Amino acid sequence: MAELIITGLEPVKRKKGWFELYVKGKPPFYIDEETIYKNSLKAEAVLSDSRLKQIKEQADRAWLKYRAFQILSRRTVPERELRRKLSAERKSPALRDEVLAWLKEYGYIDDFKYACSYIRSQISGGGKSRLYLKKKLYEKGIRGDVSELALDAELVNYNEDAIVLELSRKKLKSFKGEKALKAKQKLSAFLRSRGFGWDSINKAIYTLINNSPDFT
Repeated sequence: MAELIITGLEPVKRKKGWFELYVKGKPPFYIDEETIYKNSLKAEAVLSDSRLKQIKEQADRAWLKYRAFQILSRRTVPERELRRKLSAERKSPALRDEVLAWLKEYGYIDDFKYACSYIRSQISGGGKSRLYLKKKLYEKGIRGDVSELALDAELVNYNEDAIVLELSRKKLKSFKGEKALKAKQKLSAFLRSRGFGWDSINKAIYTLINNSPDFT
């Protein structure tokens, strides 16, 4: 078996604490300071094939954690999005899953907390229906049971009819002078875009348009 000799360890630009490890006859790979220290790596050191594989696995694990923390430092993301981003690093799927499990165990990713935060941000910009929010969470990769728990936690005393009525009052100010039919169509389209059901929409139309002198 050919000797596996380390031919170089070069710092990676703009990645503090990371190096590129060169081994004769093997493609180079990124390795972190801690892995270098733990394995006493230096130029001209000789490695067995099995030890090199172990070292690369340690380095790949550290790299996935490094990338995960880079992503999470910019914004909170759900597990599915982080999984997709880490998959792009082309490391072992088993290592990727191990890192994701570690991040979940220590609370760095938490789909329930993410869902709660997402719901709050959505309703802060105006009322949204429960159905609309659940659909959006599904698109983000949040499981149905997690979505339901988050919706229950964030929509305490939720009253769709009252929310629709409040939204409609605000929206109808821009429809004054419109024919009643046109105002109904525009208001219905606006409310449907937020996921509200026809029962709540029809109640708002009856209350605010059918009985209003502002619409003819």
